[in-house]
Amino acid sequence: MAGSEERHTVYVLPALRLLGRVFLTDWLAITIGNRIFAWRPLDAPELAHEVEHVRQWQRYGLLFIPRYLRASWRTRRNGGRGYLDNRFEVVARAAAEAAKLRATQA
Repeated sequence: MAGSEERHTVYVLPALRLLGRVFLTDWLAITIGNRIFAWRPLDAPELAHEVEHVRQWQRYGLLFIPRYLRASWRTRRNGGRGYLDNRFEVVARAAAEAAKLRATQA
């Protein structure tokens, strides 16, 4: 919903960066439910991206996990990039872009 803030908690755990180097390259944060785990503080667009994932979790609950995985699989099957073209990531990136635009207009 435009203009509403979803309840969320951000945990900044620098040690997560080490785990990310092993399992996920070029990652900054992961959202599980209404909890956002990041290895460094997030700027406004990055937080907007993750808050969009909080909204997705709130909408789908635990079904978000298979829906997200299926969206990546379908994207790859259709010749796209599993992460970048995943519909959930596209919406989250749009939220980040909107936050950048708001910052430039302020």
